[in-house]
Amino acid sequence: MTGFAVFMVLFGMAFVTLGFADHRAIWWRFQARRHTDPASAEPSDAGFLVQRLLCFAAAGLAFWGSWSSFQLDGLGQPDRAGQAEVFERTVAVADWLDGSTMFPVLASDDGSWVERVDPELRGPERDDPTAVLVWRSGSLDPEGNVEHYEVSSEDGTTCLKVTAEPSPEQPGPEGMSPSYFDVRADASEGSCTK
Repeated sequence: MTGFAVFMVLFGMAFVTLGFADHRAIWWRFQARRHTDPASAEPSDAGFLVQRLLCFAAAGLAFWGSWSSFQLDGLGQPDRAGQAEVFERTVAVADWLDGSTMFPVLASDDGSWVERVDPELRGPERDDPTAVLVWRSGSLDPEGNVEHYEVSSEDGTTCLKVTAEPSPEQPGPEGMSPSYFDVRADASEGSCTK
């Protein structure tokens, strides 16, 4: 949308420049040679005025198109999700995680599962809700852990509890740190408690 808006501004500037140009000189330079008697074929002053006004009208239309493209960009997009919508998405994420076997993103201080949770919380809003780790029972390796995430909106907070235990089916050799975990998840309204 930005490229279109910039194009429309440049297009409008070209028409403003053309509107201020001398239309009589332009006609004599480019149109007079097509006529055997150019003086009798020359448009009247009113004709040149109409051309000038049409140039300014086209410029105004281009500027309006540029401005409206920015206005339409966010028209159907709400600012943020309400509490009911955030809770509904958090429940959907919990249902998606619950009973699954997956590997975590281990290099994150924001929680082992936040990289999997945040994309699932996204919606059509400008400011998507995000999960914030508020409590962790300990390191994920080697025994698994419990992590509590809060997902907030302006109206309230939702808690997402994720419990991970090493899966009995590991892709690596025995004795190696587990890479796949069986995940259980639950969502509830309100702040997280231990």
